[in-house]
Amino acid sequence: MTIDRRTFFSLAGGAVASPISFVEADVAAPANCCGLTVNVRAAPYSAKGDGRTNDTAAIMEAVNSVAAAGGGVIDLPAGTYLVDSIRIPRVRGGTIRFVGQGWSFDAGANTHLVSASASPMFVPGGGVNGIELSLMHLDGNNIGTYGWFGEAGNKARLLNVLVDRFTKYGIYFNQGLCELRQSYVRNNKGVGVRASSDGWISGCEIGSNVGAGLIVAGGGNRITDNLVNSNDGYGIHITGQYASNQINSVIGGYIGENIGQNIMIEGRSSGDRNVNYNSIIGCFIQQVGPKKAGGIGVRFARQAQIMGLNYLGGPNDTGCIRMESCDSSQIVGVASVHSSGNIVRLNGCDDVSVSGVTSRDNASASTSIDDSYAIFVDEKSHRCSITDVRVTDGRTQALSRGVKNLGANTVVLGAYSFTGASNADSFGDAAVMTYDVHAKQWRTRP
Repeated sequence: MTIDRRTFFSLAGGAVASPISFVEADVAAPANCCGLTVNVRAAPYSAKGDGRTNDTAAIMEAVNSVAAAGGGVIDLPAGTYLVDSIRIPRVRGGTIRFVGQGWSFDAGANTHLVSASASPMFVPGGGVNGIELSLMHLDGNNIGTYGWFGEAGNKARLLNVLVDRFTKYGIYFNQGLCELRQSYVRNNKGVGVRASSDGWISGCEIGSNVGAGLIVAGGGNRITDNLVNSNDGYGIHITGQYASNQINSVIGGYIGENIGQNIMIEGRSSGDRNVNYNSIIGCFIQQVGPKKAGGIGVRFARQAQIMGLNYLGGPNDTGCIRMESCDSSQIVGVASVHSSGNIVRLNGCDDVSVSGVTSRDNASASTSIDDSYAIFVDEKSHRCSITDVRVTDGRTQALSRGVKNLGANTVVLGAYSFTGASNADSFGDAAVMTYDVHAKQWRTRP
């Protein structure tokens, strides 16, 4: 028997909870309609766009006209529109597109929607599919709760938008098959973006939000070539808090200087590793400033794959990759420099393969001995393998160490090149520790 991916997610985890519920009535489209394009500034809608008049009623009149016509385009010319909630009804057989005239930071010709109350700004109703929002600035004005509140429906597309100054979420998708592209989501007092299932977030800047930059609450998302930086929570948080969360990919992009952790993959508990089959590929991660955070954390997860990672640490970072209570995972191809913690640390992990790790000048004078090893495997880990590790320290005071393996039945193989150190003992007395299965004892290699 075969099942499609959305059925698989449903069986695995069920629905994702949401904080607010809206019920919208359907708008039936007339037969043989061909859609409608309206300008909200033109009669009979006559929105002012002057930054003083509340234009909610005028814009809603335009929305209902387009919905009654079976879908179409709502044109929002340049201007500043004060709004409460713009609620989007379902259109049977059609879609609605909201199109502005772009935005700019220097207040040039742009479409600027500003919250007049705490209400969510855009609210699609139940069964709404195929809504598109593009070329505009959604401004929460530090009172609006949500810029986009996607509680219901599917297939929303937000393209080339700026979303800032909302108090809970800049963009909240509890919808499937949604897209966010070439957009800026920043300076929100809560979370920047929340994704649900089967979405696509690409080419965006998500930064300087008080909460996490991006929460991934459901599976099947493609997160590609984004800049996620300087958020006060996690940069990207793939979480099993809401439901089983599977098959997400973070591919390319820059993730840096986030306070909580730059990327965090986190299941519900050690007994319920409900986040699995997730991949992080080809990212550049940086943590060089005063914030104490690391590169990637993986916790209570199964079958995580981290490949082709470039990491730049600093005097305060906590290490490149840390796995805790995980199993059946791979870490392949990591290039790290100046990390103050471990490049890879495995705590209580089973069946994890680590290979192709290169480290230069890791550890600082204040780093603990255990944190100064490029690879550290603790005594609660089992059946892991470490191969092809190269550690270099060319500083006057060489502080880097190689591999410390305390794991049971863990194999350490490959080439260990500790070069550039000022003396032969600079890597300590346990550059490589491995377990001799035949002798049933630990062996230390200089």
